Amino acid sequence: MHHNPRVTESRPGTVDDHLELPGCRFLREGYAADEVDEFVDGLRRSLRHDPPDMAPYEVADARFKVSRWGRRYELRAVDDYLESAQAALRERHGEHAVAEVEGRVADERHVSTLWIYLVGLLLVAVVVVFALTQL
Repeated sequence: MHHNPRVTESRPGTVDDHLELPGCRFLREGYAADEVDEFVDGLRRSLRHDPPDMAPYEVADARFKVSRWGRRYELRAVDDYLESAQAALRERHGEHAVAEVEGRVADERHVSTLWIYLVGLLLVAVVVVFALTQL
């Protein structure tokens, strides 16, 4: 993605508090402005803390309703802004701190799904034994 020229960084690790996201033209798809405004307000509050309360992956996971009606922002402008916010969060957190959080989540998922594979393996074994005894 390209860097949005409307986003100016006053110092490393920050994003512009006075950014005006452009609205969409008539009948063009755009992100619901209320949802974007709420998320961006939380992001800006987070960036005022050291370290920020929000992690880069939370920005990457943000999803907004897309609509052709009502007040909305241009898709590309919001995506570019969020990309610059992710970069600011990465810089403020440091890559190592974020990697530990992501690794811990992945490990918990791996442990909690192991039983599914064991049950599946047991069921396959039962079906094979049953099929062999029916011959």
